[in-house]
Amino acid sequence: MTAPTRPRIGFSTNIWDNPAEIVEHLEFLAGHFTDIEFEIAEEAQEVLFGADGPEYERIVDGMRHVIDKHGLDVSVHAAWYGPHTDLVSPDERERAESISYLRRAVHLAADLNVQRVTYHPGYMSRRPNDVLLDVLRSSLDRVQPLLSRTGVQLCIENMGANRPRYVVFSPEEHVELCRSTGTWMTLDVPHLATVHLPRGDYDEALAMVAPYVRTAHIADIKGADHTHIPIGEGDFDLWGSLETLGTYGFDGAAVVEEFAKGYQPEQYLEAALDFRRRWDAEGARLRGEG
Repeated sequence: MTAPTRPRIGFSTNIWDNPAEIVEHLEFLAGHFTDIEFEIAEEAQEVLFGADGPEYERIVDGMRHVIDKHGLDVSVHAAWYGPHTDLVSPDERERAESISYLRRAVHLAADLNVQRVTYHPGYMSRRPNDVLLDVLRSSLDRVQPLLSRTGVQLCIENMGANRPRYVVFSPEEHVELCRSTGTWMTLDVPHLATVHLPRGDYDEALAMVAPYVRTAHIADIKGADHTHIPIGEGDFDLWGSLETLGTYGFDGAAVVEEFAKGYQPEQYLEAALDFRRRWDAEGARLRGEG
């Protein structure tokens, strides 16, 4: 009997506030995880987007060396905070700049020979979701030729509750977007929980989006509070959610991502390593290896 599919536990560079020492930090995380998400934000964004040609090539060469040496599975998270991160902006100039930032993330992924780029859709502006989806499709149309040339998979991240600036699409809207654009999804599991646990349809929402998931973000939460905390500090059934994703065939990276005030990066790291040890041990048992 074949063992069930199981996601792999990974880690994001954003837990350490996206340090400017991009290559060095990737090397540090490679000592703990083989599945890593590189996030273009904060200090790392300033360094990467501020680099001239030779400096950019030096950074990329260093990252490729670490990826190849450790056999890493790396994904890229596009810029998501601050100017030029609104793909549904009503301002055409801002939207064009945001598309340019997304294209830069895709170029980086291609330069690193990695396959997946996660992006945020943008911000609310008193327009209904059907209008925002049309604008988002239009933005993605301008990235599609680059995706076709590079083979990079573009993945929308679902937003969570209690952050009214961000666009929150329904599971049905996410599925329709993925189908109509040939793109995919980064499932932020805590985000999905904050929206759908209070509604009582979390299991249904998870089942609907699961076939389109190429990367997952994970953390713990308390109740349905939108605060990503170290695994084990809350009361969320993350284990069960990952097992459910596995039943739908997802065996990709489930990356510990986003941090909360009051906790230290080392707490997220130790909690993730402990969770992964138990998760992998259970996987080995199910395969008959234990």
